[in-house]
Amino acid sequence: MKRISIWFPLITAAFMMTAACSSPTKENAPPVIAETTAPAIQTATASVTPSPVLPTEQPLPFSVSSSGIVKDVIQDAYGARAEQKRGGIPSRSFPLAFLGVPENTACLALAMIDPDGGDWVHWLAVDLPVTGLSENASIDLASDLIQGKNDFGFTGYGGPTPPSGTHTYIVTVYALSGSVTLENGFSLEEFHQAIDDKILETAEVRGDYSHELK
Repeated sequence: MKRISIWFPLITAAFMMTAACSSPTKENAPPVIAETTAPAIQTATASVTPSPVLPTEQPLPFSVSSSGIVKDVIQDAYGARAEQKRGGIPSRSFPLAFLGVPENTACLALAMIDPDGGDWVHWLAVDLPVTGLSENASIDLASDLIQGKNDFGFTGYGGPTPPSGTHTYIVTVYALSGSVTLENGFSLEEFHQAIDDKILETAEVRGDYSHELK
């Protein structure tokens, strides 16, 4: 009986210790560490828009025009039916506008020729202002221009007077690299001798004029 009483308390104590180890209490349980996810860091990528490539500005081509030439026809104020005349020849010159005058232009010159009339000379002038010529400049600016003799026999502008049909008149403007030495009353030959080695560019405008009013 003594043996039984000794082992029973030992077995009981061992059982209680085993139960205590296999069933931990909340107080003795190891702490649960919650997993945390770091927030995603977004990086902004700068959008670089390439600068537009601007076209290189091109210079205007050298050109001449006249409000006195409408739809390729010289208006009557500057031709045979004009009111202003000199010895029966129209003397009011039409206005001229110049665009795209080349760089390094020292002066401008012009020649108005009628190829349908055997290259009849109607107007020769040098030292023209690059800003253009106003109407009647042949007379109003006579002191500022140097003008040649036309085939009518006088200095300055002599307008179109076709004897029959329709003639085409060509006004050629010359951009010159240097000044020319000419005096009023020069001839077409002298004109070309003075400008031929100085021409930078040329521009022209054409106009028709008819013997009979259309």
